[in-house]
Amino acid sequence: MNVLSDQVSPVKEIIEPVNRYFHNPIAASIVQALKDTWVTPNQVTYVSVFVGLVSAYTFSLGTLQAFFFAGILLEVVLILDCVDGQLARAKKCSSDCGRLLDGIAGYIIYLAVLAGIMIGLDKEHMTLALFGLITILRAIAYDYCKLTMITMIQKGADGNFQEILDTYSKISDNDSIFLKVYFYYLQLQRLMFCGCFTSFGEFVGSGREDYKDDLMSYSERKDYQKQIGPLMIAWSWNGVDLPLFLLVLMSLFGVMERCLLPLVCFLTLQFVLTIIYHQTQTQRLLNIRSEEHTSELQSQ
Repeated sequence: MNVLSDQVSPVKEIIEPVNRYFHNPIAASIVQALKDTWVTPNQVTYVSVFVGLVSAYTFSLGTLQAFFFAGILLEVVLILDCVDGQLARAKKCSSDCGRLLDGIAGYIIYLAVLAGIMIGLDKEHMTLALFGLITILRAIAYDYCKLTMITMIQKGADGNFQEILDTYSKISDNDSIFLKVYFYYLQLQRLMFCGCFTSFGEFVGSGREDYKDDLMSYSERKDYQKQIGPLMIAWSWNGVDLPLFLLVLMSLFGVMERCLLPLVCFLTLQFVLTIIYHQTQTQRLLNIRSEEHTSELQSQ
């Protein structure tokens, strides 16, 4: 996608606080040591999957000591998840395949860890299932809103449909299972926020012109960034890494079984309130843009 010549300030508000203030600085130190070596971002991703699976197995042992060491391993995974992206940027070798691999690896690790905890606790299956469901819903919504807000600020239009179009085009050229998984992940996001879902066979690559015709100007993007700031901060607390980091803390302090249900209630309430806030804020912004557009037409 073309980047507009006028640049706005970097979008930091949407970054998960646990990553922004804790994991990313640690990851940056590791990247500094790795950037001039033969180590690739994909290799870091493979290592994180291995460590995640070891963590899941350790959780399944069910003892306090096992949970403690599993929590440490899970924290290593969260740091490595930041390392691979930073390393890709440092080595200037970012790719769609690497990004998809990182996303799929994250879900594999997450589900494996959840299964390991289920086996280890043996009494909290329903609570853990609810924890898994709400965390996945939060992750899907966070990814959607993050892409929307960043592309609105940096490019002047919502990039979600453009992302679907680009993925569809890539699949047409390269029939990759990773790309198809990502295509349906994007469609699931659309279903959650727009109430519509289109299968790959039904999808028609149209609408690219609509994306380009409604670009916001530089000043409009600056205003949008100011107005949307509080909402970005609210969404930054709804990514997948906060629940996983809280699992780490509960494992290290030996309070997993006692704190799981309150954690599920907290995460659910936080997510619901953020969705409500999102709807009210986006409707307010739409009304403001509509009034400004009407005022411009009347002045002409």
